[in-house]
Amino acid sequence: MQTQLSFEGNSAALDRSQVIKLSRWLDRSYANFSMYTRASIEVGASGAAPGEAKALAEQRAANAARALRMLLKTDLPITTVARGYRSPVNGLGDSNDFASLQLYPDVEGLKLPDCNPVPIPGFKR
Repeated sequence: MQTQLSFEGNSAALDRSQVIKLSRWLDRSYANFSMYTRASIEVGASGAAPGEAKALAEQRAANAARALRMLLKTDLPITTVARGYRSPVNGLGDSNDFASLQLYPDVEGLKLPDCNPVPIPGFKR
């Protein structure tokens, strides 16, 4: 399960609309899978000075993780990656001021059916 949040340039704050988006995404995520094993957050920030952009990305990562922890139904380990970019847009024209969040379902805990094919007697690969 994945979503992306946006940040205003030079800001690490999640505005109200982004927190609402995160909350709705989590509601949909829990409707699809009831249990998750971990979460990850990849965050970007753009700026002329790479060190400043990286520091801003780290602040954004901390704020996104804090918001996610407050809204999660259980305590999950959250890994974060923060990247600084020189350009405000990437090669596809998308903003580099983002947070990409992922939840990883507990596949073993969901007890999904075994979908492996039944071997055919005498058939060799």
